[in-house]
Amino acid sequence: MPDSIKHDEARKLITGLVKQLNEKEMLELSDIPQLHRMATAYDMYLSCVDEISERGMTMENLKGELVKRPEANLLKESWSQYLELAKEYGLTAKSKGQIKAMSGGDNEESPLDAYLKGKKEFR
Repeated sequence: MPDSIKHDEARKLITGLVKQLNEKEMLELSDIPQLHRMATAYDMYLSCVDEISERGMTMENLKGELVKRPEANLLKESWSQYLELAKEYGLTAKSKGQIKAMSGGDNEESPLDAYLKGKKEFR
């Protein structure tokens, strides 16, 4: 785990993912930089959430105008980076389904397959 990761939540997420990949013997050496990037993006996201929660979404600039806090943009960018990698590791509902479908799952028939099979039988 990189020392730069400050939030326990980010550490737990990545540690859990590494453990899960290890148990399934799916962890490759090439995954390490991606997991580091994922942990960093999630940690940065959490830092931005903390800052915005504490100080709000807006701030006053040097001209006295009310503007969006820079952390709001960083939050969005960090979340996008995290989500991009989370999809690769099957951490979203949609990507989990796609990964199971590609691997064949547990040889269970998908609801769509069952539906289509039922439609064919009524013809």
